[in-house]
Amino acid sequence: MKNTLLILAIFCLLPSCIGHSNLKYEKALPELLNEDLMTTMPGKLIVTDQFLVWEDPFARDYFVHVHDKMSGNVVGSMGAVGEGPEEFITGGISLSCIDNRFFATDANGNTKGYLSLDSLIDQRKTFIPLTAHEKESRPTMGEWEEGVFVGVTEDGDDSYCKANIQGQESTFGVYPISEIKQHLGGDKAYDAVDGLFLYSSYSIPYLALYKKIGNTFVLQWEVHPDIKTYEISADKIIFDRKIQGIRGVCMSKDFIITLQRDQSIDPMDETTVGRDASKCPHTVFLYDYEGHLIKIVDLGMPIMRIAADRTSNVLYAIGANPEFVLVKYEL
Repeated sequence: MKNTLLILAIFCLLPSCIGHSNLKYEKALPELLNEDLMTTMPGKLIVTDQFLVWEDPFARDYFVHVHDKMSGNVVGSMGAVGEGPEEFITGGISLSCIDNRFFATDANGNTKGYLSLDSLIDQRKTFIPLTAHEKESRPTMGEWEEGVFVGVTEDGDDSYCKANIQGQESTFGVYPISEIKQHLGGDKAYDAVDGLFLYSSYSIPYLALYKKIGNTFVLQWEVHPDIKTYEISADKIIFDRKIQGIRGVCMSKDFIITLQRDQSIDPMDETTVGRDASKCPHTVFLYDYEGHLIKIVDLGMPIMRIAADRTSNVLYAIGANPEFVLVKYEL
């Protein structure tokens, strides 16, 4: 039964927390949207104008699930799992919803196309194949808004990323660890209104914001970790695997939000976590758009995925309580 919880915010000062003497700490309780997420491990969570969309990488029927954004009720599922035409062995969708549809690919198969939310609502076939022109001309990079594609370069290249904006190619971006030109796995977010591209690292708590200017992106600022958790040996980066970086990023109206562990209150050895959802971090870090850390929010449960959009300061999340649940917070 759906149980809506009141938002509780308690503010206090953390003395010199990770080097920020004015950092605020907030505890919050969620509003439960849906407690019936049937999955062994949820994939990415995405917010659209009307819906909350999440992936199930281990699904046996459909790997994309759609919920009403306001009520949390199930709207439907799409992305058939299988080896036949228009089916996906290991499906995945883009983080951006363009024209109310997602670009979908198969990590272990050849299926590529779109999954349409409009078709789902109208109870029509949701898969839309690529046109002949798209098969020939579509860049093999992530599309963040219509005609704006971003990917990564090769290790050792001068720039970290590459872009194709309305057919114009460019490179941009700096390496998180400047001494070594090595790419790090990480998360990304994009705001089409202001043309903001956000990158974070899974390995270290590194964050960078870029802005689309003309036909490329320009670095606005970086946030580097306060404590070094790696060493360089023989031109390779050796990480301290006991401490991880940022597990997810998103952008709300007033905040850049990162999902990461507050080591001052939760000194977890990350090598012990694995797929144990109960050991996931339960804090998000809130930055302003100038790159200043404003506060850390304890969300009251282990969190797997986060999502937001620029229209409000609502944070949506998939948490473990102890089963997977869909929740939201007013930040």
